[in-house]
Amino acid sequence: MSNTVERYVGFDCGNSSVRTVVGTFDGSRITTEVIHQVPNRELRGVTYDHWDILTIFHEMLTGMKLACDTYEDIHSFGISTWGIDFGFLGKSGDLLGNPLCYRNPLGGQGLESRTAEESVRMFDDTGILSLPMNSIFQLLGIREQLQEYYESAETLLLIPDLLNYLFTGEKNSELSIASTTQTVDMRTRAYSEKIFESTGIRSDLFVPFVSHTQPRGLIRKEIAELYRIPRLTAISVPSHDTAAAVVTVPARSENFAFISSGTWSLIGTELPEPLINDRVREAGFSNEGGVFDTITLLKNSCGMHILQNIKREMEFTGNRRYSWDEIVSLSAPVLKSEDVVTYDPNSELLYHPDSMIEAVKSLTGLTDIAHVLASSYRSLAQSYHKAIDDLEAITCTTYDTVHIIGGGSRNDHLNQMTADLTGKRVTSGPEEATSLGVIAVQLMHYHREFTLKDLRNIIRESVTIREFLPKEEHV
Repeated sequence: MSNTVERYVGFDCGNSSVRTVVGTFDGSRITTEVIHQVPNRELRGVTYDHWDILTIFHEMLTGMKLACDTYEDIHSFGISTWGIDFGFLGKSGDLLGNPLCYRNPLGGQGLESRTAEESVRMFDDTGILSLPMNSIFQLLGIREQLQEYYESAETLLLIPDLLNYLFTGEKNSELSIASTTQTVDMRTRAYSEKIFESTGIRSDLFVPFVSHTQPRGLIRKEIAELYRIPRLTAISVPSHDTAAAVVTVPARSENFAFISSGTWSLIGTELPEPLINDRVREAGFSNEGGVFDTITLLKNSCGMHILQNIKREMEFTGNRRYSWDEIVSLSAPVLKSEDVVTYDPNSELLYHPDSMIEAVKSLTGLTDIAHVLASSYRSLAQSYHKAIDDLEAITCTTYDTVHIIGGGSRNDHLNQMTADLTGKRVTSGPEEATSLGVIAVQLMHYHREFTLKDLRNIIRESVTIREFLPKEEHV
């Protein structure tokens, strides 16, 4: 490998933060530097919650400016965000409004407009589980409730595609993010005419795919001149944050189980082809797009969303900050208590409540915050255990290790509970999984000799991986 230092920008835009990361490749390892980070969250409009996409874009421009001013040798950039949400462009090519948030009721209304048989058929046609947040159901809800949006739309761009469009002016997408719409047949990796015909949703709203490692456009000339930055190339990377994170799983074997831990926990494995049958659907798994046309078979489960919201409420009502160590210290002493009952972390009551603490109390009958926290940790660990058991059953594979990646991998308390419950070795890291995956795939635009296995070897040498072995069950 070359000893020449190369630098790349990776944007990791999630529900809770917008991060600009510079990755430096020295020929054998990648080091990452968070050069700009700001909070992100949905904002309530008159009726619905929206994403402030122009503020997000401004912060990404700020990060790009900082990166280019700090390092003169940036090669390219890539963007990864959460899935399913999208914005509309009108005939002028400008935004029709801020993108709606998937936590609105529109997707649920869209799903309810389909019969149970139709929802099952949609899974059979795509390999994607029919869930209310999926773009196709949001579109059905928008078509009925916000007709002015739908009727005026000329183009639909998912969040990373919309941000790439704001940077480059190019209208395109890629497979991993497109798969979250439930409009793609994952057998063919192409849009499903059956879905458009059965739902009546316009196929002309959707844009073509660009294969991973290929260019998606150049930074617009007017942006480069205004910000005094070079016209860098946008590279097609897995732009769904889960798919980007899975690139970084530090497994030596092709058969591995992972938990991509963040606001959501995505629990699954990587396959060469989709697995579409009743067992997969009944277990709640989807065949999403992965890097280089792989399939990320996963279950979309609640992650740190519950604990993040409980912590936020505690800080608001207590008028003080809480560290995560303090949160753990409150919950740990009562974890073994018989009073700590568990609940389904994927309950609809927890999807978007006015008060997460009160929602958990209503599900459990608990009254004090220590028990609420302990119950939440235990419930998350048990949901991981159940998902891993289901994954092994539907793939007919035993996984001896569970790789926890992403920001939630910092949670040693939950990592150890997961090891204890599953009885499996758990590894944690990399923490910077999404941006590291975005950066790693860009390498392959410039290093055609690299394979996915090479990328994972580089990543394994680049980060610290911690290990948690099962102890006597304590949860």
